Amino acid sequence: MSPQYKYGPSKAKEFYADNTVIFLTGATGFVGKTILEKMLRSFPEITKVYLLVRISGTKTLQDRVENDVFGSKIFDTLKAQFTSAEAFHKQIIEKIVPVQGDITLEGLGLSDANLAMIQNDARVVINSAASVSFDDPLNNALEMNTRGPFRTFDVAKGIKHLSAFVHISTCYVNAPMTDAHIDEKIYPHPFGEPEEIYTMLSNMTYEEIRNYERSVVLKTYPNTYTFSKSLTEHLIQKRFKDLNLPIVIARPSIVTAAVQEPVPGWVEGAAAANKAVISCALGQVQEWIGQASIKTDLIPVDIVSKVILLSATTASRTHSRPPIYHIGTSTLNPITWGLFAIHLCAYWRAVDRPRRRISDDIRFEMYPLPEFKRRFDLRFGEQIRTLTQHKDQKEGKRLKVRISKAMAVPMTFKTFALNEWFFDVTETLKLDDAAPVELKSGLRRGMDWYSYMKDYNAGVQGFILKEKVDRSMAVDYAIKPLELVLDEDSSSSSSSSSSSRHVEKPGVVARL
Repeated sequence: MSPQYKYGPSKAKEFYADNTVIFLTGATGFVGKTILEKMLRSFPEITKVYLLVRISGTKTLQDRVENDVFGSKIFDTLKAQFTSAEAFHKQIIEKIVPVQGDITLEGLGLSDANLAMIQNDARVVINSAASVSFDDPLNNALEMNTRGPFRTFDVAKGIKHLSAFVHISTCYVNAPMTDAHIDEKIYPHPFGEPEEIYTMLSNMTYEEIRNYERSVVLKTYPNTYTFSKSLTEHLIQKRFKDLNLPIVIARPSIVTAAVQEPVPGWVEGAAAANKAVISCALGQVQEWIGQASIKTDLIPVDIVSKVILLSATTASRTHSRPPIYHIGTSTLNPITWGLFAIHLCAYWRAVDRPRRRISDDIRFEMYPLPEFKRRFDLRFGEQIRTLTQHKDQKEGKRLKVRISKAMAVPMTFKTFALNEWFFDVTETLKLDDAAPVELKSGLRRGMDWYSYMKDYNAGVQGFILKEKVDRSMAVDYAIKPLELVLDEDSSSSSSSSSSSRHVEKPGVVARL
Protein backbone atom coordinates (compact mmCIF):
# COMPACT_ATOMS: atom_id res chain seq x y z
CA MET A 1 0.00 0.00 0.00
CA SER A 2 1.62 3.28 -1.07
CA PRO A 3 1.68 6.03 1.60
CA GLN A 4 -1.25 8.44 1.24
CA TYR A 5 -1.02 10.25 4.52
CA LYS A 6 0.00 13.76 5.55
CA TYR A 7 2.35 12.97 8.41
CA GLY A 8 3.82 9.49 8.72
CA PRO A 9 6.04 8.14 11.51
CA SER A 10 8.95 10.51 10.81
CA LYS A 11 6.65 13.42 11.63
CA ALA A 12 5.07 11.91 14.74
CA LYS A 13 6.00 14.92 16.89
CA GLU A 14 4.37 17.26 14.38
CA PHE A 15 1.32 14.98 14.26
CA TYR A 16 0.73 15.23 18.02
CA ALA A 17 1.62 18.94 18.03
CA ASP A 18 -1.16 19.52 15.49
CA ASN A 19 -3.60 16.95 16.90
CA THR A 20 -3.51 17.84 20.56
CA VAL A 21 -6.85 16.44 21.73
CA ILE A 22 -7.23 12.67 22.16
CA PHE A 23 -10.28 10.52 22.90
CA LEU A 24 -9.14 7.31 24.61
CA THR A 25 -11.29 4.34 25.61
CA GLY A 26 -10.10 1.56 27.90
CA ALA A 27 -7.73 3.74 29.96
CA THR A 28 -8.35 1.67 33.10
CA GLY A 29 -6.93 -1.40 31.32
CA PHE A 30 -3.32 -2.55 30.97
CA VAL A 31 -2.69 -1.40 27.39
CA GLY A 32 -4.87 1.72 27.59
CA LYS A 33 -3.14 2.92 30.75
CA THR A 34 0.27 2.44 29.13
CA ILE A 35 -0.79 4.47 26.09
CA LEU A 36 -2.07 7.27 28.32
CA GLU A 37 1.13 7.39 30.38
CA LYS A 38 3.32 7.44 27.27
CA MET A 39 1.31 10.25 25.67
CA LEU A 40 1.43 12.41 28.79
CA ARG A 41 5.12 11.79 29.45
CA SER A 42 6.51 12.10 25.91
CA PHE A 43 4.14 14.54 24.21
CA PRO A 44 3.61 17.61 26.42
CA GLU A 45 2.08 19.26 23.33
CA ILE A 46 -1.08 17.22 23.94
CA THR A 47 -3.49 19.60 25.67
CA LYS A 48 -6.46 17.38 26.48
CA VAL A 49 -7.31 13.69 26.79
CA TYR A 50 -10.93 12.60 27.03
CA LEU A 51 -11.20 9.31 28.91
CA LEU A 52 -14.29 7.13 28.53
CA VAL A 53 -14.87 5.73 32.01
CA ARG A 54 -17.49 3.19 33.03
CA ILE A 55 -19.08 3.64 36.45
CA SER A 56 -20.34 0.73 38.51
CA GLY A 57 -21.21 0.12 42.14
CA THR A 58 -20.43 2.94 44.55
CA LYS A 59 -17.42 4.32 42.66
CA THR A 60 -17.69 7.80 41.23
CA LEU A 61 -16.10 9.09 38.03
CA GLN A 62 -13.46 10.86 40.11
CA ASP A 63 -12.76 7.68 42.12
CA ARG A 64 -12.04 5.69 38.98
CA VAL A 65 -9.72 8.32 37.52
CA GLU A 66 -7.82 8.96 40.76
CA ASN A 67 -7.60 5.33 41.91
CA ASP A 68 -7.96 3.05 38.89
CA VAL A 69 -5.95 5.23 36.51
CA PHE A 70 -3.60 7.65 38.27
CA GLY A 71 -3.39 5.47 41.37
CA SER A 72 -1.37 3.00 39.28
CA LYS A 73 2.38 2.70 39.83
CA ILE A 74 2.90 3.28 36.10
CA PHE A 75 2.56 7.04 36.72
CA ASP A 76 5.31 7.18 39.38
CA THR A 77 7.98 8.00 36.79
CA LEU A 78 5.91 10.85 35.37
CA LYS A 79 5.05 12.17 38.84
CA ALA A 80 8.76 12.21 39.74
CA GLN A 81 9.38 14.77 36.99
CA PHE A 82 7.43 17.38 38.98
CA THR A 83 8.53 19.18 42.12
CA SER A 84 5.19 18.76 43.85
CA ALA A 85 1.82 17.04 43.67
CA GLU A 86 0.31 20.44 42.90
CA ALA A 87 2.57 20.90 39.86
CA PHE A 88 1.72 17.39 38.61
CA HIS A 89 -1.96 18.15 38.99
CA LYS A 90 -1.73 21.48 37.21
CA GLN A 91 0.36 20.25 34.27
CA ILE A 92 -0.96 16.69 33.86
CA ILE A 93 -4.22 15.98 35.69
CA GLU A 94 -5.85 19.13 34.37
CA LYS A 95 -5.39 17.76 30.83
CA ILE A 96 -7.65 14.81 31.67
CA VAL A 97 -11.37 15.11 31.00
CA PRO A 98 -13.17 11.96 32.19
CA VAL A 99 -16.54 11.32 30.58
CA GLN A 100 -18.96 8.74 31.89
CA GLY A 101 -19.83 6.08 29.36
CA ASP A 102 -19.87 2.43 28.43
CA ILE A 103 -18.81 0.77 25.19
CA THR A 104 -21.75 -1.65 25.45
CA LEU A 105 -24.29 1.21 25.23
CA GLU A 106 -25.52 3.03 22.14
CA GLY A 107 -23.69 6.32 21.70
CA LEU A 108 -21.24 4.87 24.24
CA GLY A 109 -23.68 6.01 26.91
CA LEU A 110 -22.38 9.59 26.59
CA SER A 111 -24.53 12.50 27.68
CA ASP A 112 -25.53 14.93 24.94
CA ALA A 113 -23.17 17.55 26.38
CA ASN A 114 -20.18 15.17 26.53
CA LEU A 115 -20.88 13.82 23.04
CA ALA A 116 -20.95 17.34 21.60
CA MET A 117 -17.77 18.26 23.47
CA ILE A 118 -15.86 15.26 22.10
CA GLN A 119 -17.14 15.65 18.56
CA ASN A 120 -16.23 19.35 18.49
CA ASP A 121 -12.82 18.91 20.08
CA ALA A 122 -11.15 15.52 19.54
CA ARG A 123 -8.63 14.93 16.76
CA VAL A 124 -7.48 11.34 17.45
CA VAL A 125 -9.46 8.37 18.76
CA ILE A 126 -7.69 5.34 20.25
CA ASN A 127 -10.07 2.48 21.03
CA SER A 128 -8.44 0.30 23.67
CA ALA A 129 -11.66 -0.81 25.37
CA ALA A 130 -12.24 -4.56 25.10
CA SER A 131 -12.88 -7.69 27.06
CA VAL A 132 -9.63 -9.66 26.99
CA SER A 133 -11.05 -12.62 28.89
CA PHE A 134 -10.62 -15.94 27.10
CA ASP A 135 -13.58 -17.35 29.04
CA ASP A 136 -16.28 -14.87 28.04
CA PRO A 137 -19.50 -16.35 26.63
CA LEU A 138 -19.76 -15.50 22.94
CA ASN A 139 -22.62 -13.02 23.39
CA ASN A 140 -20.53 -11.02 25.91
CA ALA A 141 -17.44 -11.09 23.68
CA LEU A 142 -19.46 -9.85 20.71
CA GLU A 143 -21.02 -7.06 22.77
CA MET A 144 -17.64 -5.71 23.90
CA ASN A 145 -15.30 -6.58 21.04
CA THR A 146 -17.52 -6.33 17.95
CA ARG A 147 -20.50 -4.11 18.62
CA GLY A 148 -18.45 -1.90 20.96
CA PRO A 149 -15.98 -0.72 18.28
CA PHE A 150 -18.80 0.05 15.85
CA ARG A 151 -20.53 2.16 18.50
CA THR A 152 -17.23 4.03 18.82
CA PHE A 153 -17.09 4.44 15.04
CA ASP A 154 -20.58 5.94 15.14
CA VAL A 155 -19.37 8.56 17.64
CA ALA A 156 -16.24 9.18 15.55
CA LYS A 157 -18.33 9.89 12.45
CA GLY A 158 -19.52 13.07 14.14
CA ILE A 159 -16.02 14.29 15.08
CA LYS A 160 -15.44 17.41 13.01
CA HIS A 161 -11.67 17.29 12.66
CA LEU A 162 -10.76 13.62 13.00
CA SER A 163 -7.20 12.80 11.88
CA ALA A 164 -6.93 9.19 13.05
CA PHE A 165 -8.85 6.32 14.61
CA VAL A 166 -6.69 3.51 15.98
CA HIS A 167 -8.53 0.23 16.51
CA ILE A 168 -6.61 -2.18 18.73
CA SER A 169 -7.07 -5.78 17.68
CA THR A 170 -4.85 -8.87 18.15
CA CYS A 171 -2.45 -10.90 15.99
CA TYR A 172 -4.54 -13.95 16.86
CA VAL A 173 -7.47 -12.92 14.69
CA ASN A 174 -5.77 -15.42 12.37
CA ALA A 175 -5.45 -18.12 15.02
CA PRO A 176 -6.97 -20.80 12.72
CA MET A 177 -3.90 -20.39 10.43
CA THR A 178 -1.51 -22.41 12.60
CA ASP A 179 2.12 -23.00 11.58
CA ALA A 180 1.88 -20.22 8.99
CA HIS A 181 3.60 -16.97 8.07
CA ILE A 182 0.84 -14.39 8.46
CA ASP A 183 1.03 -11.06 6.66
CA GLU A 184 -0.32 -7.72 7.85
CA LYS A 185 -3.60 -8.09 6.03
CA ILE A 186 -7.10 -9.50 6.42
CA TYR A 187 -7.55 -13.03 5.08
CA PRO A 188 -10.91 -14.56 4.07
CA HIS A 189 -12.98 -15.46 7.11
CA PRO A 190 -13.02 -19.23 7.74
CA PHE A 191 -16.81 -19.18 8.26
CA GLY A 192 -17.68 -17.27 5.08
CA GLU A 193 -19.18 -13.83 4.44
CA PRO A 194 -18.66 -11.69 7.61
CA GLU A 195 -21.86 -9.65 7.23
CA GLU A 196 -23.88 -12.86 6.99
CA ILE A 197 -22.14 -14.28 10.07
CA TYR A 198 -22.82 -11.09 12.03
CA THR A 199 -26.47 -10.93 10.96
CA MET A 200 -26.98 -14.58 11.85
CA LEU A 201 -25.44 -14.07 15.31
CA SER A 202 -27.47 -10.92 15.89
CA ASN A 203 -30.70 -12.84 15.27
CA MET A 204 -29.85 -15.83 17.47
CA THR A 205 -31.34 -16.50 20.87
CA TYR A 206 -29.02 -16.83 23.85
CA GLU A 207 -29.16 -20.63 23.68
CA GLU A 208 -28.50 -20.63 19.94
CA ILE A 209 -25.42 -18.42 20.40
CA ARG A 210 -24.11 -20.69 23.15
CA ASN A 211 -24.58 -23.72 20.92
CA TYR A 212 -22.84 -21.93 18.01
CA GLU A 213 -19.98 -21.07 20.36
CA ARG A 214 -19.47 -24.71 21.38
CA SER A 215 -20.16 -26.42 18.06
CA VAL A 216 -18.59 -23.93 15.62
CA VAL A 217 -16.47 -21.14 17.13
CA LEU A 218 -14.42 -23.14 19.64
CA LYS A 219 -13.72 -25.87 17.09
CA THR A 220 -11.83 -23.32 14.95
CA TYR A 221 -10.74 -20.47 17.24
CA PRO A 222 -9.00 -20.94 20.62
CA ASN A 223 -11.56 -18.74 22.39
CA THR A 224 -14.38 -16.25 21.90
CA TYR A 225 -11.97 -13.30 22.27
CA THR A 226 -10.02 -14.12 19.10
CA PHE A 227 -13.21 -14.90 17.16
CA SER A 228 -14.94 -11.64 18.12
CA LYS A 229 -11.83 -9.61 17.26
CA SER A 230 -11.54 -11.43 13.92
CA LEU A 231 -15.17 -10.76 13.00
CA THR A 232 -14.71 -7.09 13.87
CA GLU A 233 -11.73 -6.71 11.52
CA HIS A 234 -13.62 -8.33 8.66
CA LEU A 235 -16.59 -6.02 9.22
CA ILE A 236 -14.28 -2.98 9.33
CA GLN A 237 -12.76 -3.93 5.99
CA LYS A 238 -16.17 -4.64 4.48
CA ARG A 239 -17.62 -1.32 5.67
CA PHE A 240 -14.43 0.75 5.36
CA LYS A 241 -15.61 2.85 2.43
CA ASP A 242 -19.02 3.54 3.95
CA LEU A 243 -17.54 4.36 7.37
CA ASN A 244 -15.32 6.99 5.71
CA LEU A 245 -13.06 7.15 8.75
CA PRO A 246 -9.22 7.28 8.93
CA ILE A 247 -8.95 3.87 10.60
CA VAL A 248 -5.73 1.96 11.28
CA ILE A 249 -5.59 -1.45 12.95
CA ALA A 250 -2.90 -2.35 15.46
CA ARG A 251 -2.48 -6.07 16.20
CA PRO A 252 -0.41 -6.86 19.32
CA SER A 253 0.47 -10.49 20.04
CA ILE A 254 0.62 -11.67 23.69
CA VAL A 255 1.14 -8.44 25.65
CA THR A 256 3.53 -8.72 28.60
CA ALA A 257 5.45 -6.48 31.01
CA ALA A 258 7.32 -3.37 29.88
CA VAL A 259 10.85 -3.90 28.63
CA GLN A 260 11.96 -0.33 29.30
CA GLU A 261 9.29 2.34 29.90
CA PRO A 262 8.32 3.75 32.27
CA VAL A 263 10.33 1.17 34.25
CA PRO A 264 11.46 -2.32 33.20
CA GLY A 265 8.97 -4.95 34.30
CA TRP A 266 5.95 -2.71 34.84
CA VAL A 267 2.88 -4.91 34.51
CA GLU A 268 -0.76 -5.10 35.59
CA GLY A 269 -3.61 -7.57 35.43
CA ALA A 270 -3.98 -11.34 35.44
CA ALA A 271 -4.80 -11.98 31.78
CA ALA A 272 -2.88 -13.83 29.04
CA ALA A 273 0.75 -14.70 29.88
CA ASN A 274 0.49 -12.91 33.23
CA LYS A 275 -1.94 -15.59 34.36
CA ALA A 276 0.60 -18.30 33.51
CA VAL A 277 3.32 -16.50 35.49
CA ILE A 278 1.06 -15.97 38.50
CA SER A 279 -0.24 -19.55 38.47
CA CYS A 280 3.30 -20.90 38.42
CA ALA A 281 4.63 -18.38 40.96
CA LEU A 282 1.91 -19.25 43.47
CA GLY A 283 2.33 -22.98 42.94
CA GLN A 284 -1.25 -23.25 41.67
CA VAL A 285 -0.29 -25.01 38.44
CA GLN A 286 2.76 -27.23 37.91
CA GLU A 287 1.77 -29.24 34.84
CA TRP A 288 0.79 -27.71 31.53
CA ILE A 289 -0.41 -28.77 28.09
CA GLY A 290 2.17 -27.90 25.47
CA GLN A 291 5.54 -28.50 23.86
CA ALA A 292 8.75 -26.94 25.12
CA SER A 293 10.22 -26.32 21.67
CA ILE A 294 7.17 -24.37 20.43
CA LYS A 295 7.91 -20.68 19.84
CA THR A 296 5.57 -18.17 21.40
CA ASP A 297 5.06 -14.49 20.62
CA LEU A 298 5.44 -12.26 23.66
CA ILE A 299 5.54 -8.49 23.19
CA PRO A 300 6.28 -5.90 25.92
CA VAL A 301 3.48 -3.42 26.53
CA ASP A 302 5.67 -0.33 26.07
CA ILE A 303 6.57 -1.46 22.55
CA VAL A 304 2.85 -1.93 21.90
CA SER A 305 2.01 1.59 23.07
CA LYS A 306 4.74 3.16 20.90
CA VAL A 307 3.60 1.35 17.75
CA ILE A 308 -0.02 2.31 18.42
CA LEU A 309 0.91 5.98 18.73
CA LEU A 310 3.04 5.73 15.58
CA SER A 311 0.32 3.96 13.61
CA ALA A 312 -2.04 6.92 14.06
CA THR A 313 0.30 9.05 11.94
CA THR A 314 -0.46 6.88 8.87
CA ALA A 315 -4.24 7.14 9.05
CA SER A 316 -6.09 8.54 6.06
CA ARG A 317 -9.55 8.38 4.53
CA THR A 318 -7.89 7.96 1.14
CA HIS A 319 -6.67 4.43 1.86
CA SER A 320 -8.50 1.66 0.00
CA ARG A 321 -8.40 -0.45 3.16
CA PRO A 322 -7.22 0.12 6.74
CA PRO A 323 -3.45 -0.19 7.29
CA ILE A 324 -2.61 -3.08 9.62
CA TYR A 325 0.40 -3.34 11.92
CA HIS A 326 1.51 -6.51 13.68
CA ILE A 327 3.30 -5.93 16.98
CA GLY A 328 5.16 -9.10 17.90
CA THR A 329 8.44 -11.00 18.06
CA SER A 330 7.69 -14.30 16.31
CA THR A 331 9.49 -13.42 13.05
CA LEU A 332 12.38 -11.66 14.80
CA ASN A 333 13.70 -13.52 17.85
CA PRO A 334 10.89 -15.37 19.64
CA ILE A 335 11.25 -17.21 22.92
CA THR A 336 10.16 -20.86 23.23
CA TRP A 337 7.77 -22.05 25.90
CA GLY A 338 10.60 -24.18 27.24
CA LEU A 339 12.87 -21.20 27.88
CA PHE A 340 9.91 -19.23 29.23
CA ALA A 341 9.42 -22.04 31.75
CA ILE A 342 13.09 -22.19 32.69
CA HIS A 343 13.26 -18.47 33.42
CA LEU A 344 9.98 -18.65 35.32
CA CYS A 345 10.94 -21.52 37.58
CA ALA A 346 14.45 -20.22 38.24
CA TYR A 347 13.18 -16.83 39.38
CA TRP A 348 10.41 -18.05 41.67
CA ARG A 349 12.56 -20.73 43.26
CA ALA A 350 15.20 -18.13 44.09
CA VAL A 351 13.06 -15.36 45.65
CA ASP A 352 11.90 -15.22 49.24
CA ARG A 353 8.57 -16.99 49.54
CA PRO A 354 5.71 -14.64 48.56
CA ARG A 355 3.10 -14.45 51.30
CA ARG A 356 0.43 -15.53 48.80
CA ARG A 357 2.29 -18.61 47.59
CA ILE A 358 0.31 -21.75 48.41
CA SER A 359 3.06 -24.23 47.59
CA ASP A 360 6.83 -24.63 47.40
CA ASP A 361 6.30 -26.80 44.33
CA ILE A 362 7.36 -24.40 41.55
CA ARG A 363 7.29 -26.31 38.27
CA PHE A 364 6.28 -25.69 34.66
CA GLU A 365 6.29 -29.13 33.04
CA MET A 366 4.67 -29.53 29.63
CA TYR A 367 2.90 -32.61 28.28
CA PRO A 368 0.72 -33.59 25.32
CA LEU A 369 -2.99 -33.35 26.10
CA PRO A 370 -3.62 -37.10 26.65
CA GLU A 371 -0.63 -37.37 29.01
CA PHE A 372 -1.67 -34.22 30.85
CA LYS A 373 -5.17 -35.61 31.43
CA ARG A 374 -3.76 -38.97 32.58
CA ARG A 375 -1.47 -37.26 35.09
CA PHE A 376 -4.26 -34.96 36.25
CA ASP A 377 -6.51 -37.92 36.99
CA LEU A 378 -3.72 -39.70 38.88
CA ARG A 379 -3.03 -36.59 40.93
CA PHE A 380 -6.52 -35.29 41.61
CA GLY A 381 -8.98 -38.01 40.60
CA GLU A 382 -9.51 -39.46 44.05
CA GLN A 383 -9.73 -36.00 45.63
CA ILE A 384 -12.39 -34.96 43.10
CA ARG A 385 -14.42 -38.09 43.79
CA THR A 386 -14.39 -37.42 47.55
CA LEU A 387 -14.60 -33.63 47.44
CA THR A 388 -18.28 -33.42 48.41
CA GLN A 389 -17.56 -35.54 51.48
CA HIS A 390 -14.78 -33.31 52.80
CA LYS A 391 -15.17 -32.76 56.56
CA ASP A 392 -13.73 -29.24 56.59
CA GLN A 393 -15.96 -27.14 54.32
CA LYS A 394 -13.46 -24.27 54.11
CA GLU A 395 -10.61 -26.61 53.24
CA GLY A 396 -12.84 -28.45 50.78
CA LYS A 397 -13.69 -25.21 49.02
CA ARG A 398 -10.02 -24.21 48.83
CA LEU A 399 -9.10 -27.61 47.42
CA LYS A 400 -11.88 -27.38 44.83
CA VAL A 401 -10.56 -24.00 43.61
CA ARG A 402 -7.01 -25.34 43.40
CA ILE A 403 -8.04 -28.44 41.45
CA SER A 404 -10.19 -26.34 39.14
CA LYS A 405 -7.25 -24.02 38.34
CA ALA A 406 -4.92 -26.95 37.75
CA MET A 407 -7.17 -28.00 34.87
CA ALA A 408 -8.72 -24.73 33.66
CA VAL A 409 -5.58 -22.60 33.30
CA PRO A 410 -3.59 -25.12 31.18
CA MET A 411 -6.69 -25.75 29.04
CA THR A 412 -6.96 -22.01 28.38
CA PHE A 413 -3.37 -21.91 27.10
CA LYS A 414 -3.20 -25.23 25.26
CA THR A 415 -3.78 -23.89 21.73
CA PHE A 416 -1.01 -21.32 22.18
CA ALA A 417 1.45 -23.83 23.63
CA LEU A 418 0.84 -26.53 21.00
CA ASN A 419 0.94 -24.33 17.89
CA GLU A 420 3.12 -21.68 16.31
CA TRP A 421 2.29 -18.56 14.30
CA PHE A 422 4.75 -16.25 12.58
CA PHE A 423 3.39 -12.72 12.33
CA ASP A 424 5.05 -10.58 9.68
CA VAL A 425 6.12 -7.14 10.96
CA THR A 426 7.35 -5.55 7.73
CA GLU A 427 5.05 -2.52 7.93
CA THR A 428 5.61 -2.11 11.66
CA LEU A 429 9.39 -2.09 11.22
CA LYS A 430 9.00 0.67 8.61
CA LEU A 431 7.19 2.72 11.25
CA ASP A 432 9.88 2.03 13.82
CA ASP A 433 12.77 2.81 11.47
CA ALA A 434 11.33 6.27 10.74
CA ALA A 435 10.16 7.03 14.29
CA PRO A 436 11.45 9.92 16.43
CA VAL A 437 13.45 8.95 19.49
CA GLU A 438 10.37 9.21 21.76
CA LEU A 439 8.66 6.39 19.88
CA LYS A 440 11.60 4.18 18.90
CA SER A 441 10.58 0.72 20.07
CA GLY A 442 13.77 -1.20 19.31
CA LEU A 443 11.68 -3.97 17.81
CA ARG A 444 14.16 -4.63 15.01
CA ARG A 445 16.98 -4.98 17.54
CA GLY A 446 15.19 -7.92 19.15
CA MET A 447 14.70 -8.98 22.74
CA ASP A 448 17.29 -9.93 25.34
CA TRP A 449 15.08 -12.61 26.84
CA TYR A 450 17.48 -13.41 29.68
CA SER A 451 17.32 -9.86 31.09
CA TYR A 452 13.71 -9.34 30.13
CA MET A 453 12.36 -12.43 31.87
CA LYS A 454 14.04 -11.42 35.13
CA ASP A 455 12.38 -8.00 34.91
CA TYR A 456 9.05 -9.54 33.90
CA ASN A 457 8.99 -11.92 36.85
CA ALA A 458 10.12 -9.14 39.22
CA GLY A 459 7.31 -6.99 37.83
CA VAL A 460 4.72 -9.67 38.54
CA GLN A 461 6.13 -10.05 42.05
CA GLY A 462 6.07 -6.33 42.80
CA PHE A 463 3.21 -4.85 40.79
CA ILE A 464 0.70 -7.73 40.71
CA LEU A 465 1.44 -9.82 43.81
CA LYS A 466 2.39 -6.66 45.76
CA GLU A 467 5.47 -8.32 47.21
CA LYS A 468 8.69 -6.52 48.10
CA VAL A 469 11.21 -7.11 45.32
CA ASP A 470 14.89 -7.39 46.10
CA ARG A 471 16.37 -5.81 42.97
CA SER A 472 19.88 -6.74 44.11
CA MET A 473 19.00 -10.42 43.90
CA ALA A 474 20.76 -12.01 40.95
CA VAL A 475 19.01 -14.96 39.33
CA ASP A 476 22.20 -16.29 37.75
CA TYR A 477 21.07 -19.78 36.87
CA ALA A 478 22.88 -21.91 34.29
CA ILE A 479 20.78 -20.87 31.30
CA LYS A 480 23.20 -21.78 28.50
CA PRO A 481 23.38 -25.54 29.15
CA LEU A 482 19.60 -25.61 29.46
CA GLU A 483 19.23 -23.78 26.15
CA LEU A 484 21.34 -26.47 24.54
CA VAL A 485 19.14 -29.21 25.99
CA LEU A 486 16.05 -27.56 24.56
CA ASP A 487 17.73 -26.92 21.22
CA GLU A 488 18.47 -30.64 20.95
CA ASP A 489 14.86 -31.48 21.74
CA SER A 490 13.70 -28.88 19.20
CA SER A 491 15.97 -30.32 16.51
CA SER A 492 14.74 -33.84 17.05
CA SER A 493 11.15 -32.61 17.02
CA SER A 494 11.57 -30.66 13.77
CA SER A 495 13.10 -33.65 12.03
CA SER A 496 10.19 -35.90 12.93
CA SER A 497 7.10 -36.32 10.78
CA SER A 498 4.35 -33.69 10.88
CA SER A 499 1.96 -36.18 12.41
CA SER A 500 4.09 -36.34 15.54
CA ARG A 501 5.20 -32.70 15.79
CA HIS A 502 3.21 -32.11 18.98
CA VAL A 503 4.52 -35.14 20.85
CA GLU A 504 6.50 -33.75 23.77
CA LYS A 505 9.06 -35.61 25.83
CA PRO A 506 7.57 -35.45 29.33
CA GLY A 507 9.84 -33.79 31.83
CA VAL A 508 12.03 -31.80 29.42
CA VAL A 509 11.25 -28.58 31.28
CA ALA A 510 11.67 -30.33 34.61
CA ARG A 511 15.41 -30.79 34.05
CA LEU A 512 16.33 -27.72 36.09
